[in-house]
Amino acid sequence: MKLKLNAQQRLPSLKALHTFEVAARCSSFTEAADELNVTLGAVSRQIRLLESELGVTLFHRKGNAVTLNDSGKQLSAEVIRAFMLLRKSCERMRPEEQSTLKLTCTLGIASHWLAPRLPALHQQDPATALVIDANESVRDLEAGEADIAIRYSPIYSPLHHSRRLLTDTFSPLASPDFLRCCPAIKSPEDLLGLRLIHSPWKDAQGLGVAAWQDWFTACKLSGKPGSLLTFNSVGHALQEAIDGNGVVLGSLAIAQDALRTGKLVEIFVGQWQLPSAYEFRLCWTNQEFVGAATRRWVNLLLTAAGRPANC
Repeated sequence: MKLKLNAQQRLPSLKALHTFEVAARCSSFTEAADELNVTLGAVSRQIRLLESELGVTLFHRKGNAVTLNDSGKQLSAEVIRAFMLLRKSCERMRPEEQSTLKLTCTLGIASHWLAPRLPALHQQDPATALVIDANESVRDLEAGEADIAIRYSPIYSPLHHSRRLLTDTFSPLASPDFLRCCPAIKSPEDLLGLRLIHSPWKDAQGLGVAAWQDWFTACKLSGKPGSLLTFNSVGHALQEAIDGNGVVLGSLAIAQDALRTGKLVEIFVGQWQLPSAYEFRLCWTNQEFVGAATRRWVNLLLTAAGRPANC
């Protein structure tokens, strides 16, 4: 005997659900139309169809702008997760040589830590096509926006499905050329008259990427620097110092290769370092969604950072 579903049990149009999933993920009907390769009108029609089938509205509409309302937010969380599960299930069925992996991380980690290691990592897994999303925005792994993330995460609140990749400490760094052209630096006070570079960022607890004032306070100095250059990217600040343009309050985690190759020098070796309350963690989605390529690259990246393999 076949079990018949009543109207409330039947699924709405899968095409409409898929259109809604893309529109909710993009927060834009226009971007959804581009991703789906259809017209803006086609997206609007599918959303209206879904709203009609469900008996609720899902978006606030004001002119050409749309935002999810409370019903839309509630539905989108489950629908995005469901489509991610479908994508991951299909991906696991494809031949291994077709594997594609998207890794998201900050610009600083991408350019100063990851890039030098990519050739060796690729040699260990040449079958995986790697997509690097170097971006300061946080991508939603659960929504399928990336497979792996390297995130700057508070030590006091470690993320689920993650492993420590790099601990972090801040210390004054400069290029050898810059140091040869300035007076001898023997104490923290000697930095006050130099061009200082940093890229401060703080969370709600006042923790994060240290500023020069944090470092001077830790050294019990009350003076203020004469010349201060601020970047919104740790990587850009570090590159400015590598180019010989000042002293950076640098992340030793990100600067480790520049220090090893002599592009940068730690001015007070092992002294006056400022430990960070944050660390770089390697993150992935719930284990049930992790494919073979993701597992391989989690282990490759952990091993590259001198950490034990995970899975």
